[in-house]
Amino acid sequence: MGVSFDSLVSVARRTAEPVRFTPMRTEDIDAVMEIERRSFPEPWTPGLFLHELKVPFSKTILARRGEEIVGYICRWLVGDEVHILNVAVRPEARQSGIGRALVALVMEEAEQSGAGVVTLEVRRENDAAMTLYRAFGFTERGVRRNYYARGQDAVVMSCDLRQASPMPKKPASPSPAHH
Repeated sequence: MGVSFDSLVSVARRTAEPVRFTPMRTEDIDAVMEIERRSFPEPWTPGLFLHELKVPFSKTILARRGEEIVGYICRWLVGDEVHILNVAVRPEARQSGIGRALVALVMEEAEQSGAGVVTLEVRRENDAAMTLYRAFGFTERGVRRNYYARGQDAVVMSCDLRQASPMPKKPASPSPAHH
């Protein structure tokens, strides 16, 4: 697979300022919560994000343009599986490749760690996110009925890294809002 530095820099070329990726810290919670609230009908609470910072197998990566946080992805790495819990991009920064770059970072990390599979749940109605995940080789594995608070279903998707080449096969598509 391999996410090259050049492919990540191409995200920066489509934006006003370079995009860089950093681990989330406690002091980032307010900016992350602003994106979370603008992205989801049932946003995570600050406590959920703070809990993830304490979990040894959890990592939240931020996308920054200058000092502004424009997106994030939260994942677990447990055994030989990576589970993507939450991905969001600031609404005005969507369709610039930031969501794609965040997913690519996690996919590269999964491959480098020897993970065999990457899994996630996505709202059935979130076509942009599902299109993005399919471009990375994710396939639908099932449905979790009434998974979200308002009774919405989640589609369970996975990418078997032992069988697929988890790099996008198409040009950048809209960045997802997922969780």
